[in-house]
Amino acid sequence: MRLSKCPGSMARCIVSIGLGAMLPCISICSWAQTPNSGEKVVADSSPASAEPHNIAPSGNLLFLQRPQAEAQTQQGVTVWVAPLRAEESQAAFGLPLAKRGVQPVWIRVENRSGRAWRFMPVFLDRDYFSAHEVAWMFRGKAGVDAALLTQLSARAMPSTIAPDTVASGFVYTNLTLGFKVVNVELVGDHAHLQFDFAREQPGGHFDFRSLNPAKLYPVHRLRAVGLAELREALATMPCCATDKTGLRQGDPLNLVVVGDERSVLAALVRGGWDFTDALGARSTERMVSAFVLRESYRNAPVSSLYFEGRAQDFAMQRSRSTVSQRNHLRLWLTPLEFSGQPVWVGQISRDIGVRLTERSPTFTTHAIDPDVDEAREYLLQDLLRSGVVQRYGMVGGVGAAPVNAPRSNLTGDPYYTDGARLVLFPSQQTVSLSEVEVLPWN
Repeated sequence: MRLSKCPGSMARCIVSIGLGAMLPCISICSWAQTPNSGEKVVADSSPASAEPHNIAPSGNLLFLQRPQAEAQTQQGVTVWVAPLRAEESQAAFGLPLAKRGVQPVWIRVENRSGRAWRFMPVFLDRDYFSAHEVAWMFRGKAGVDAALLTQLSARAMPSTIAPDTVASGFVYTNLTLGFKVVNVELVGDHAHLQFDFAREQPGGHFDFRSLNPAKLYPVHRLRAVGLAELREALATMPCCATDKTGLRQGDPLNLVVVGDERSVLAALVRGGWDFTDALGARSTERMVSAFVLRESYRNAPVSSLYFEGRAQDFAMQRSRSTVSQRNHLRLWLTPLEFSGQPVWVGQISRDIGVRLTERSPTFTTHAIDPDVDEAREYLLQDLLRSGVVQRYGMVGGVGAAPVNAPRSNLTGDPYYTDGARLVLFPSQQTVSLSEVEVLPWN
């Protein structure tokens, strides 16, 4: 590998290693500014042109421009990221990667810290694909294309980043729709850096609305509260979500999350939760098909429940092997604010099956686990395990419903509960279990 200059520019340029007659050696210039004089440059895996599986050198590298707006720097290390959209990965690799569930994430690390770092892709996606796996997806009758495998391996993000160098490359992650959290973890000698990026992804029609409390509620209802006031306010909120009329009570509002929209979404996505598709003819048809065929549907829709006269602001789920089984939650923005952060009230339950019903406009509904407290506890444990909770507590407000006298939701499913609400404060940095604060609330 050798370095050259872009014509008429002071930007550095990496000239790719020649990969044989089918993969001619050409140069692709980086958008990055020229490194300081004397800086070494690690193999920069920016896309090179080739055929039949490489991009054409026609300038379809717009994803390289997107990361500039949100670079993050810690202790002399600057990181940029760009999750590729379907059309971008097609252009960059000449392969329909998105159709195979693969989403390349481009990462660039500028290391001016004076120490070596190891990049840990498993923290970005614990089920990421190796170059060999991706090449195997596109094997022909003669087996894996050696040139393609070489190309995919050469473009992978280097695992080590030497002092005063720049490294970049791809991690082949699982395709994410709606919202993608890119977690870049660097480990050094008795040192650790964590960079969290949250990126909205185009494609799909999800059950999600971005809201501003000031536009949603009248001024006299907006309240900034302290911890004691927050506890009191949460305990006096309505017990349950309702139907559209507000007259019939549905599932219990057994969840509260304190944090800005991005922090809440990032915590849930990092914990393995997905957006749900908006409820409509196409998503309903797909859900019914998945039910009949006993297939998974990661973004299966949820029905609308109401709080303050509006349907959920967004819904998310953690799917399992079939569409019949999942944990899912709905969240609504409240007029409360704690320490400058908005407060969300929500509902979480575990679906254990699908059944027919006349009470749903789609004539199908998920049957919930009647022990709704179990789903609440699952969420707490799941997010604690993911290291995204800085504090939590429990407040009243739902009202107890014992096993021998359960309440029912809008579709007639019985549930019982101890009457408590889980209150979560997500963290943008990884928190160990020993560092989590447990609020002394009932």
